[in-house]
Amino acid sequence: MKIDGNELAILQNDLDREGKKEEALKIKLEFLRQVSESGDHCPCKEACRHHGNCFECVTIHRGHRDHLPMCLWDMVNERLAALSHITEGTLRAYEDRKAAEGIECGDCSDCPGCGE
Repeated sequence: MKIDGNELAILQNDLDREGKKEEALKIKLEFLRQVSESGDHCPCKEACRHHGNCFECVTIHRGHRDHLPMCLWDMVNERLAALSHITEGTLRAYEDRKAAEGIECGDCSDCPGCGE
């Protein structure tokens, strides 16, 4: 089953934005039914005890706040790539330049970025 970019989920979201709440709810429940019946839908290759249990997996990731579950990587990377195009896609060049200067992400002493 295709979860990411699923046509039913997109339709549900569109209907919700149009204020068609009851119709959107029906579509959402149908999408969730199909996901539930589709079996293993977890893209993570790690054999952890939470594999396929989105509630537990996401709760743990929210708790430790260290990184995102693998199932969200494509969506976040898609959004970051689009945002990176604001500066003509130069994020990779920026990261490479900083690495060449010996400044790693998290070393904020010489970084004009976030100011942390």
